[in-house]
Amino acid sequence: MGHVASGVTVLCVDDEPSYADLIATHLESNDEAIDATGVTSATDGLSYLAEHDVDCIVSDYDMPGIDGLEFLEAVRARDPDIPFLLFTSQGSESLASEAITAGVTDYIQKTHGTQQYAVLAQRIRNTVERVRAKATADTAQERTKRILDATSDAVLVSVADTVVYVNPAAVDLFGAADSDELRDRPLTELVEPVDGGTEAVERVVKNGPTADKVRRIIRTMAGNSIQASVTACDVTWDGEDGTVAVISDRSDSDERDHRLEALHEATRELMAAEVRNEVAGIGVNAAAEIIGLDASAVHLVNDDGQLEPVAATASLKELIGDIPAFGPDDSIAWRVYERGEVTAVPDVRLEADVQNPETPIRSELYLPLGEHGILIAASTTVDAFDEADIVAGRVLAANMEAAFAAVERDQQLRDREQELSMQNDRLEQFATVVSHDLRNPLNVAIGRLETLKQEVDDDNVAAVEQALDRMQTLIDDLLLLARTGDSVAEMETVALATAVTDCWEVVDTGDAALVVDTDRKIQADMTRLKQLLENLLRNAVEHSATGSQIQSGGADDHGSPDVTVTVSEIPGGFAVSDNGPGIPEADRETVFESGYSTTTDGTGFGLSIVSQIATAHGWTVTLTESDTGGARFEFTDVDVVSKE
Repeated sequence: MGHVASGVTVLCVDDEPSYADLIATHLESNDEAIDATGVTSATDGLSYLAEHDVDCIVSDYDMPGIDGLEFLEAVRARDPDIPFLLFTSQGSESLASEAITAGVTDYIQKTHGTQQYAVLAQRIRNTVERVRAKATADTAQERTKRILDATSDAVLVSVADTVVYVNPAAVDLFGAADSDELRDRPLTELVEPVDGGTEAVERVVKNGPTADKVRRIIRTMAGNSIQASVTACDVTWDGEDGTVAVISDRSDSDERDHRLEALHEATRELMAAEVRNEVAGIGVNAAAEIIGLDASAVHLVNDDGQLEPVAATASLKELIGDIPAFGPDDSIAWRVYERGEVTAVPDVRLEADVQNPETPIRSELYLPLGEHGILIAASTTVDAFDEADIVAGRVLAANMEAAFAAVERDQQLRDREQELSMQNDRLEQFATVVSHDLRNPLNVAIGRLETLKQEVDDDNVAAVEQALDRMQTLIDDLLLLARTGDSVAEMETVALATAVTDCWEVVDTGDAALVVDTDRKIQADMTRLKQLLENLLRNAVEHSATGSQIQSGGADDHGSPDVTVTVSEIPGGFAVSDNGPGIPEADRETVFESGYSTTTDGTGFGLSIVSQIATAHGWTVTLTESDTGGARFEFTDVDVVSKE
């Protein structure tokens, strides 16, 4: 399967027209990491899979031609491991049983409302993460096998006391013909305690490497007895709980235990580091004090694209003086960094890309740290680094790479938090200016104008009053936009008809008429819902009045045209329509942008506020034409409360 960073690619298959795309749209809105594509048949789904990498498939069951389970069978023939979720309105125990038997990853019954898509998105995320985790575990196990195959100590891995893995050193130690001769045998049959009986074996197996070292008798295939010591710890092997037992000569055992414990302690220090240079310093100290790599340095990639030295041991500085940086294609270090493979060079003077042929250094051990840089250990002795150094160095380098990644994540979080804090501060400052510094002088101007109207009879006074009223409305809308927010924290059950009627009473509607054709209840933030409705009602009345006057040349006797606003329910939401002149199709993409207005005295923020409040609820708002040619605003993806 193809992976793009942490993203999840999803193929949605449903024969219902537009429903596959609707599922894809909702999945993407519920999880920004999801990139979903919809197709309308299993045949199209198979064609899509032939040309694209997909992380997960969501499919309906009841489809013409090839149904969901037949589609699953065809998919499994291509990729046995890809997650396949059956998302169907047919809910029955027999279908669920048949789907599970066929190998479906998950079975989800379709329901009403948008909440089901959030559940579906979470199921997809969890399923894909499990598959990726298994793939990562399999890769890690293969890497572990390669490491264990290379170590000079005998290693046995057992599950339920049965040996399932044997490295070459163990084959040699036990005198076996091959690893098959040792596999599938009880661990306690091969490794017997010198003292303590069977309980001693169980103590090491259960307690792991922190337990007291237990002396052992190794029974070879020839019947000979070898006294050794065993360090054991828990391990997950092929998805099962098991035990890895490392068998070594007793003379080496204490040193190895000390190294392992010291590496664990160094790992804790690494993961507690907060900056890159701190990680690098802990790393070179651990390399010198634990592994014995006395002359070592950490080089990290800098802004100029070079491997810059950021930490080095005193021994290396005494040996070569100033630690050099390495650029692309000019050194062994850069070559190894690009390849990302641990490399021990027996004699650097024999390498074509050695940076200094006269260097006092003879052999070097290069330990890549992922994309972050590289740890280099040096020696004046040819071929100074043995397998034990390489194995321990791999462990240290892997821990350092994880620590560097953690530091980067923490820094990104801190930067994001700081950015959000600055944005909030600016927004609050803006709201303060709007609500206080602008409103106060405006109120003074309005008060002065009232006095002037009593003293002066001039047409200019009316123009000034109209301008000040527009400024007042503009300030109110700007303040509302600034404080609306991006999401709704608390929702309640709201009777839509009641909310509409309340809003109609506070909006200046003149002789306009209201028709409420719904008894639907929805989940919403009451305050923001009323803000949305008030803006829509005001917009319908004002723009319908303006349009009618333009078309007819005048209003009725009351100074207001015959305007009717209708609020009705639609599948998955509600609609607000009017019988006015409508909005040209060419303008429907821009009406929700701040500043759009078809009237000279409009602020241009009313519909922007509507769009922002709808988005905060997770609703989709669409502008179309009403049955009478006016404007119709449809709100879908609304959480509708089911009628009892």
